[in-house]
Amino acid sequence: MSTNEPGALAALSADLAAAVERIAASLVYVDADRRRDSSGIAWDEHTIVTTDHALERDEDIEIVLPDGKRARAAIAGRDPSTDLALLHTEATLVPAARADAGALRVGNIVLAVGRDEDGQPAASMGVVSALDGPWRTWRGGDIDRFVRPDLSLYPGLSGGALADAGGALLGLNTWGLSRRMALTVPNATIERVVAQVNAGGSIRPGYLGIALQPVRLPDSLQRALDIAQEGAVIVVDVAGGGPAEKAGVMIGDVLVHLGAQPLEDADDVQRALGNGTVGQALTLRFVRAGEARELAVTIEERPQDA
Repeated sequence: MSTNEPGALAALSADLAAAVERIAASLVYVDADRRRDSSGIAWDEHTIVTTDHALERDEDIEIVLPDGKRARAAIAGRDPSTDLALLHTEATLVPAARADAGALRVGNIVLAVGRDEDGQPAASMGVVSALDGPWRTWRGGDIDRFVRPDLSLYPGLSGGALADAGGALLGLNTWGLSRRMALTVPNATIERVVAQVNAGGSIRPGYLGIALQPVRLPDSLQRALDIAQEGAVIVVDVAGGGPAEKAGVMIGDVLVHLGAQPLEDADDVQRALGNGTVGQALTLRFVRAGEARELAVTIEERPQDA
């Protein structure tokens, strides 16, 4: 091999740099928080997807475009449960080319790419360290696939892209779904949230204001109270001023149904509190001191600090 010919590492380096340039053409810097830097991804020519937790302001949001120019953006909708927010801008963007995150394998090389406040691209390289099926966030959001990249998510890269080695978008990186690690919201989840937001604005999962643990219902109690299910959830804490406290729920109550949803674990509660329940009065069936009881609970929107 001639010394003038690039080696395999040099070729890989050039390919990865080209991949960063490709995805960076669809990334902006989002100026909406005094404390946190964040990026955003061009989903279509006038829509940006970014992290919800980094939007401190509802107004006066600016973006820095790939050419370094600044433009205004407005919130089109947000879903705190998946940590996704949509911004609309009159500026014309280059939508990111997308790849199928369902084809990912553990060990695949991936790139975290974002943009800093001066409009310069920033990148980090690693591998996919863990994959799993659908999962539910701590705020009740449904994510289509668990994707954990093993790379450094430097300031500003949150809200930016996870890209494959060819520079195609796999999903959005965020620190907002785990206090211990950076995770990626895959394209399939973003597509679903964008469609829901476009259909009806912000997604607002309901809030009860209780902490729960699963329990098993004794056979005798099932028979005595005509309860078909074997499991339920017991209330271990009640938030002051929350919907549950206002309705009269107490620590030690064993919750069996909320609306039409049987409750056997915390995920069942989140399913019952899906989008569209805010403002509704749902019937809560529960057991207190061995007696079956019912209460009407008016579901509220989750507070920002909950």
